Amino acid sequence: MYSRYAHQFSEIPATLAEVPELREEILRLIDAEPMAGKVTEGGDRLDNFRLILRQLVTGEIDLSAAYYLTERELPRSQSIHAADNRVFPSGWAERLVRTQFSRFYNQAIMEDSMNDGETECYVPHSSEEDGNSECSLTLAGRTHDLKLLHDRLIASYRNGNWSREPKIPGHPHCTHVITPTREIR
Repeated sequence: MYSRYAHQFSEIPATLAEVPELREEILRLIDAEPMAGKVTEGGDRLDNFRLILRQLVTGEIDLSAAYYLTERELPRSQSIHAADNRVFPSGWAERLVRTQFSRFYNQAIMEDSMNDGETECYVPHSSEEDGNSECSLTLAGRTHDLKLLHDRLIASYRNGNWSREPKIPGHPHCTHVITPTREIR
């Protein structure tokens, strides 16, 4: 059965290829939204990363290419935080790309749903989820207060006020996404 929206992280690229208005909204968010995080601080690092995300969203590159380009265009050696292994853990480029790609997709879905008067959203189970992860245990397979999840996303990913409160995405390898409740009716 075709659905207008992704039901897990791996479906986001195909969804964006099929839903141009969603793709355009995500591109708008990429251009306009702050991105909290030390990896993108300094020089033109944030602008370079925005360009990589734009190419990923438009389908010009895939996730693997986005990871590679992020490492190349935002080299650790040129960061003001280069000596900090907490800023640059193993796999940092993949973690950054996956997190922000998921963040912008889910933010666009939530904002579109709120604009349509929705008050709840649904988080489907993912075929790739870790059944013991907090997001699987507390969010997946249930409806949730849309504004609350949106506020948590904004607090963390826009404002840098990180908390342990469940959110989508909750971690860099989160496979969950938000689905409008109108999709499950």
